[in-house]
Amino acid sequence: MSIVTGSRITHWLGGELRTADEVRDAVYLDAPPKLTRFWLLLVLSAVIASAGVIGNSTATVIGAMIIAPLATPIQGIAVALAGGELAALLKSASTLVTAAVAVAALGAVASWVLPEVVPAASNGQITSRVSPTVIDLVAAAATGLAGSLAIARRDIGDILPGVAIAISLVPPLAVVGITAADGAWHDTVGALLLFTTNVLAIIVAGTLLYSLLELLPQAADAPSMRRRPVYLVVAVAGAVVVLALSVVTYRTVQLHQREASARAIATSWAERGGEALIGVRYEGEALVVHVEGDAPGAGDAQLLSALTGAVPAGTPVELNRVPGERRALGTVP
Repeated sequence: MSIVTGSRITHWLGGELRTADEVRDAVYLDAPPKLTRFWLLLVLSAVIASAGVIGNSTATVIGAMIIAPLATPIQGIAVALAGGELAALLKSASTLVTAAVAVAALGAVASWVLPEVVPAASNGQITSRVSPTVIDLVAAAATGLAGSLAIARRDIGDILPGVAIAISLVPPLAVVGITAADGAWHDTVGALLLFTTNVLAIIVAGTLLYSLLELLPQAADAPSMRRRPVYLVVAVAGAVVVLALSVVTYRTVQLHQREASARAIATSWAERGGEALIGVRYEGEALVVHVEGDAPGAGDAQLLSALTGAVPAGTPVELNRVPGERRALGTVP
């Protein structure tokens, strides 16, 4: 197939674009060997990601990202949308949903089988994936565009390992399974929101790029579909995700501000008692103040009144004093 010469987009992108058949071959899992390879790599990446998350190992999680094949059916959805190919769209979408469920299930199994090395509340591999923000959406859109470019152009395919590391697909699903197995449903929803954000960003970026390149006319033997309803569904889903991310972003910023105010107050309070503040953080709705020292605790109740105005009234406060004493102080008046 020849590319439309003189196209501004093609001229701006430069380089040699792949043919439509080459693009389809890269993203459609329509042959048994491709499916076998996909599921083998998916299971391995899910196990590696789950182990890395539970063990709080960044290097292990990155290894899972590199071999994870989950971006292939997502790009397949984008290609099918751009080419108006109904059968390919349904096949890629069903593969993606099935794969996502499988990864989450493996994460849950890993959570039951493997010992908890690091508590979930202080596990960076979990906490970093349960509160997505609009920033994650921007990063996902740019990364998805880079992945689509790597598929469309012959000369930049070697960036795909970097794209795999940048986009977070399998690890959030592993976190979905792990947190669900622990009954931490709030974290489960957050990790699922991060995964959904990344998927929609890849689909939208890929569909726009392939459409602008005029690279994917509908295959002659492919059942046609009405694109407008499909685009409308994608647009509505995208709007819902952006709204949800906006709410989470606002809440995250609000919590950081409250933590900063509480940290300043707790620092002064701890110093008056001859102790040192280690940290202040929210664990769910509770504010946990972590100090080091051996104060008798007579002044602990003063911390609650000192926090009035810095955090909302009724906020549960817990004091974690090293070594080994953690107790609830009550709620902020």
